[in-house]
Amino acid sequence: MTATNLFDVLADAAERFGDRDFLIVGRRDEVATFRQLRDRADACGRMLAAQGVVPGDRVAIWMTNRVDWMVAAYGAARCGAVTVGVNTRLAPREVAHLLTLTRPRVWIMEAKFFGRTDARPTIEPVLAAFAEQGLPAPRILLLSDDAERTPGTLDWRETLQAHAQDAPLPPAAELVARMSAGEYPSLAGAAVILSTSGTTAAPKGVVLGHAGTIRLARACAERQDLAPDQRFYSVGPFFHASGYMHAILTNLVAGSTLYTSRPYTVAEAWDILSGERIHAYHGSIVPLREVVQLPQFSKEKVASLTRAWYSAVATEMVHLEGLFGTRMCEVYGLTETAGNVSICRAGDPLDMRHDSDGQPHEGVEVAIVDPQSGAPLPEGTPGEIRVRGWNVMLGYFRDPAATAAAIDAEGWLKTGDQGVALPGGYIKFLSRLKDVIRVGGENLSPLEVEEILMSHPDVQEVAVVSAPHPRLSEVPVAFLIRRPGRTVTPEDLDSFCRERLANFKVPRRFIFMEDFPRSNAVNRVQKAKLREMLVAGEV
Repeated sequence: MTATNLFDVLADAAERFGDRDFLIVGRRDEVATFRQLRDRADACGRMLAAQGVVPGDRVAIWMTNRVDWMVAAYGAARCGAVTVGVNTRLAPREVAHLLTLTRPRVWIMEAKFFGRTDARPTIEPVLAAFAEQGLPAPRILLLSDDAERTPGTLDWRETLQAHAQDAPLPPAAELVARMSAGEYPSLAGAAVILSTSGTTAAPKGVVLGHAGTIRLARACAERQDLAPDQRFYSVGPFFHASGYMHAILTNLVAGSTLYTSRPYTVAEAWDILSGERIHAYHGSIVPLREVVQLPQFSKEKVASLTRAWYSAVATEMVHLEGLFGTRMCEVYGLTETAGNVSICRAGDPLDMRHDSDGQPHEGVEVAIVDPQSGAPLPEGTPGEIRVRGWNVMLGYFRDPAATAAAIDAEGWLKTGDQGVALPGGYIKFLSRLKDVIRVGGENLSPLEVEEILMSHPDVQEVAVVSAPHPRLSEVPVAFLIRRPGRTVTPEDLDSFCRERLANFKVPRRFIFMEDFPRSNAVNRVQKAKLREMLVAGEV
């Protein structure tokens, strides 16, 4: 029988693959088999039920990538609860916002992230926020690697052990089916609440369902040719769609082994890629970009790596494909679609793998439309990407107005992304609509300029944003990171661009940086902050 909820996916994998390793953290700092994870998650479900968790309740998880994160999330699924993924880099105010929004019954957290960043001082302001709003405080389960006790919390390991012999729970599918009878009927069938990035407003809680997320994981596993003998590496955080769906669930349904880092370092990434004979990689471009700069790098040492998925401009994908000798592939998605809309196959034509985001999954519709009128646009004409299908979120938690604004009456999700339809059913993401630069009467996609600049041999990374202009309204400005040891100048780049771009597309300034401000979850460049720096005169 096909599993319809996350715990049953894990249980099915445990029956099929038993004592094979599933999750390997770091340099084998933690290793768990399929069977061990099922048994621990089942015990966690019993423990959570003993804490008063009922179907439809939320269980917040504030941990780095580790075995206990997965135990907690699949334990929540086991007792019919909804996981709330909490970003480990959030400030206390941001944690308080997310938790008072989602109102978890239980909050599971690490005492120290990576063994050095103390998370415990966040407890007091979060509980104060609950009290200010007259909300019942969550019960806190604390995972600590030291002997220090924190008043008002329960020890994660001791509490699990205390309920190890509790009576078995009803089947997970039955408990999940009861969710519609709870306080929030909109959570019927929900598996997880993940946060939006919150770059322009307070983060919203994206509700994703068991059925759609499992179907998406199976579709991605098929596109990525994953199989039980495969080893897969991802640095995507488990609280983000990249780690939650693309890493954990995709490998569970495929029976492949997942390697992850906690925390990420380039040295560890190299040891895993080269020492563990990894077959496939998915996630941020950063590890691939950084390992090739190590003195010990050679493509022969990573010969097992046959394919990788991430987002980058085509010129950089060509560059990395040559260095690694592996097939580099594009992918497109957003939290509201459980992390994926379309994905290239390793066997797609080279130009499509590098310069498109693949074809949408079967049953997922994509339309490119005029963002104001909603009218469909012809192939090759940029417009807003809209998505309809089984991968679209159930809605924003406790925000019906935002849900109605994002999903129209016909079920189309307005992504806020600019893209273009290509021949053969392929699509290509261009930029966030808010990132489009309007130079006089011309619309300019930053991606076009970024692709040109990335083709320069001295440029490692680039972000093009808008700057205010008294006559033209906006003009492009390029922020760049040079390749190590290179000395390219603004004058060099200006000449380079003028040979390849129309005059209005040439950046008015070229600003070199050591690094860019990046999002906490997936290392994405925060263009809004770059624009703020320009307006404030900080660069």
